[in-house]
Amino acid sequence: MSASPKKKQEQSFKARFSPAVNYFAIVREIFAIYKSLLVEGSRIPWQLSKALIVDSSLDPIWAEKRFLEIVGDLIVDLFNDLGPVYGKAAQVTLSRIGGDARKTVNKLQLDRLYGQWPAMPWADVERILDQEIPDWHQEFVVDPYPIGVASMAQVHVATDESGKRWVIKMIKPHAEQRLHQTLDAIEQMIRVLKPFLITSSAKRAFRELSELVKAMRVETDLLQEMHNIDRMRERLAKRKQQVLILPETLAEYCTKSVLTVELFEGTPLSELVNGTAVLSKDMRKKLAKKVLNELLVQVFEIGLFHGDPHAGNLILLDDGTVGVFDWGLTGELLEADRKHISSLLKALMAGNLEKLVECLAAMAEEHQVEVDHAAIEAEIDSIREMVNSKHEAKEKQNLQELLEACLTSAERLSIPVPDGLLMMAKSLLTIEGLARGIDPEIAMARVATPVLFRAAKPGFRDIVAFSKRIPKLMKRA
Repeated sequence: MSASPKKKQEQSFKARFSPAVNYFAIVREIFAIYKSLLVEGSRIPWQLSKALIVDSSLDPIWAEKRFLEIVGDLIVDLFNDLGPVYGKAAQVTLSRIGGDARKTVNKLQLDRLYGQWPAMPWADVERILDQEIPDWHQEFVVDPYPIGVASMAQVHVATDESGKRWVIKMIKPHAEQRLHQTLDAIEQMIRVLKPFLITSSAKRAFRELSELVKAMRVETDLLQEMHNIDRMRERLAKRKQQVLILPETLAEYCTKSVLTVELFEGTPLSELVNGTAVLSKDMRKKLAKKVLNELLVQVFEIGLFHGDPHAGNLILLDDGTVGVFDWGLTGELLEADRKHISSLLKALMAGNLEKLVECLAAMAEEHQVEVDHAAIEAEIDSIREMVNSKHEAKEKQNLQELLEACLTSAERLSIPVPDGLLMMAKSLLTIEGLARGIDPEIAMARVATPVLFRAAKPGFRDIVAFSKRIPKLMKRA
C-alpha cells in the first residue's frame, strides 16, 4: 500500500531537515566569520587614525604606501583569525592573480599569506617540543625566531651536533582547532544541501568537496606528511629526474604534531612571483617550463602529486634545482583514470574534438555504460562553443577549465568519473598560476602536450593520426 501524498511530504521534509545534521556547527562558523569581520573591521578606523597622527608629516606618496600597508596587515590578520581553510582559499586566489591586480596585491603585501602569518610565541613552541620530542635539547639547537609561519604550522631552523641544519615544523594548536571547526561546518552544509541537488555535476562537485574535507583533516597529521614525502622521494628516485627535490626526513624526531626535515636554503618562488627577487627573463622562462613540466609529470605520470603547489611551497636552490615542501595535502589517481583524463585534455588542447568523442566513448566503454554517439556529439558542441568563445575573446584557455568542461559532459552522459578529481583540478589550477607567475608568456599547451601524450599511452592508430597532423602543426609553429 503506497503512502499518502501528505505522508510522502512529511518524509521528504524529514529527509531534508534530519536531526542528524549538526546545525550548531554551521551557526558557530557563521558567528566566527561575523566576529572576525567585526573585530578586524573595527580596527581599520583606529589604525588609520593612528597612522594619520604619527605620519602626518609624510609626503602623499609615502602616505599612500603606509595606508596600503595597514590595510594589508588587517587582511592578513583577518585570514589568520578566520583560519586555515580560508587562508588556503586565499592562496589559491593569489596564485591566479596577474596584471594590474597583481600590482595591488604586491602593494598590500598579500603574498605574506604564503608564509608570513602571525607567529606563536617561543614559550608555546618550547611547550610543544617538550611534549612531542622531550630530548630535543640534547639533539638540536633551535632558533627561537621562525623562518616561516603558515596558516596551519610554524617552522624553525634547528642545528644538530654535526652542524647539519634541519627544519622543525609544528602544528599551531589554535589553527588546528579552527580548521576542524570550519570543516565540521562544511560537512554539515553538505548534509543540508545534498537532498536538494538535482544535476549530476552538482552532485559530483559536492562529492569531491567531501573528499577535499577528508584530505584537509589528514593534513594536520605530520606523520602522514612524512609518509607522503618518503613515498614521493622513492618515486622520483626511480625516475631519476633532477629538477624537483624533496627534503630528507628524520623519522625519530617526527610525531603527529612535529615534523623534522632537511633545510632547503635558496630563493622562495613567491619572491620571484611578487618581484622582490630578480631573475633574468631567459632564466624565468627556463625555470617556469621546468617546474610546470615536472609538476604535470607528478599529476599525470607518477599519479601521486602535491595538493597545494603554490609559490610559497617551492624554493629555487643555488644549483638550479627546486625544493618542494609542505606535503601534508596530496592527491593520488589510478593509472587508468590518469590515462583517460590525459587523453581528454590532450584532445582539447590540440583542438581535436573528433578525438574527444573517441575519449568519452572509451570512458563509457570501460565503465560498461551505453552512450549514443549522437549524445556525445551534442556534448562536444557545447565544449566547442566554450572554446570558440574564449578564442574570440582572445582569452587564454586554462587546464582546469578544460578539465571541468570534459568532466561535466561525462557526468551528463552518465559516465562515472574518478574520485579525487577536485584535488587534481585544484592542483592544476595552482600549477598553472605558478607557471604564469614566473613567466606570464609561458605556452601552456606546448609544455603540457608531451606530458599528456605520454600519460595517455597512445596506440598505433593514435600515432598515425598524430603524424598526419604534423605538417599542419609545423606550419602553425
